[in-house]
Amino acid sequence: MPGKPRKSKDNTAAIAAQFGISLKALRLYERLGMLTPPRTEAGWRVYGPAEIERLHAILSLKQIGLPLARIAEMLKAGQTDLAALLSVQERMLQETTREAEYALSLVKVARIRLRNKGNVPAEQLAETVRRISKTLIRPTPELEALASRVYTPAQMAAYRAAERDPEAVARATEAWERIYAELEALVPKGDPLSKKSLDVARRMMALIREQTRGDKALWNGAYRFWKEAIEDPDLSAHVPMTKAHWDFVAKSFEELKRRGEMKP
Repeated sequence: MPGKPRKSKDNTAAIAAQFGISLKALRLYERLGMLTPPRTEAGWRVYGPAEIERLHAILSLKQIGLPLARIAEMLKAGQTDLAALLSVQERMLQETTREAEYALSLVKVARIRLRNKGNVPAEQLAETVRRISKTLIRPTPELEALASRVYTPAQMAAYRAAERDPEAVARATEAWERIYAELEALVPKGDPLSKKSLDVARRMMALIREQTRGDKALWNGAYRFWKEAIEDPDLSAHVPMTKAHWDFVAKSFEELKRRGEMKP
């Protein structure tokens, strides 16, 4: 049986900090009826074991990609189980650990090669970078869930097939990283119609065309994916582009569209 709520020191701010989430997120869970912490006579929220377990369930289900509306339905129906959620988390962490351990082994091999031979082959360095990148910026469950809503199974299969070409993925990753770096410098200047801004927008379009292979449905799906990811507070932290970047580039794209350049 859940114990009694703790004293007022376990207030909303303390719990948010303990779980590494925002106060805004906790307030949202309350508005959706997912969390209903009892209050003291003074009106302070307090969190006991039952509320802590419920919050853990919410965050665990979010980690595996379920939308908040579905989580709220499951909580209302009593369809959550702490043991099962911990098991899912364990499997996710084991998978991440295996990838990290493999990337670490590549780094160790490269260091030994450098010490003994004085150099590391380009192919070996490239594989090391790709593996580390996959470990550090792999798609999150939240983004995978969004992709499954935006893209058809056939479109997802097409993307998966493209990801099997490591050289193409490495080139695209490098190109996107350059674009994000340039946007960081351009956005504060506030001129999305400048020559440099339009050049960045053109290169973004070229990358999107390459990745969508001229398929208009894929192009539209990519637009929906990024728009939802950037505008959703629960997803925006998982993508490298901010809303300021998005709004800036949207104006550049609009200008290119006016010039007849904005085509899939």
